[in-house]
Amino acid sequence: MIFDLDDTLCDYGAARQRAKRKIDLLLGEHGVPSGAAYWSRFDELDPILFARFTAGELARDEYRRLRFEIPATDVGADRATASAAAVRANAVYVACANTDIELFDDALPTLASLRAAGVELSLFTNGPSDGQRAKIRALGLAPHLDHVFISEELGAAKPSPAAFATVLSLLGRTARQSVMVGDSPGTDIAGARAAGIRAVLLDRAGQWSDPGVETIASLAGLPRLLKAAP
Repeated sequence: MIFDLDDTLCDYGAARQRAKRKIDLLLGEHGVPSGAAYWSRFDELDPILFARFTAGELARDEYRRLRFEIPATDVGADRATASAAAVRANAVYVACANTDIELFDDALPTLASLRAAGVELSLFTNGPSDGQRAKIRALGLAPHLDHVFISEELGAAKPSPAAFATVLSLLGRTARQSVMVGDSPGTDIAGARAAGIRAVLLDRAGQWSDPGVETIASLAGLPRLLKAAP
């Protein structure tokens, strides 16, 4: 069993919002206006820059700085001010989003139930290694997992079938012996399926509707679903 981390086992969305509130205060100290326009631009840029980072086109620190600096520049700050604010904003964001974070209530009971049933538990998450490792430590997840795979360490990221193939190779398992559970239809589900892996979509908000995709509203529904034929 392979789990995604962010917004699957832990509430990364809530941690991001806490980080953003702290950064709003910080940017105000630098005279950089933030608010809805700033964060809309950030949310647009972050996945684009992250994709470039996972493809090896941007260094880790460059990716992190640019996601803050470019929006700051776009809303009228001068380059020096934007750059200084970006460095500080990134430090706040990384610290908050990766350590001020909580597991969903259904995460540990589900992992415990699966482990008691003899299921091998793995984590496969995209992101910079330092941030994801810090997050796993803050959440106390390591004792509940048999394997941890992070895209930066693998040199390949979801949804690439090659990334999933690498994970399977390291696990010594075939695609038919594995199940991927995640909250992203594109990154987790489509990627796993392209690699021939059974995929289960965690849709806590009930926003996806695809009869061709196995879906659960809570991790608590996973053990029973796994007993059914795919």
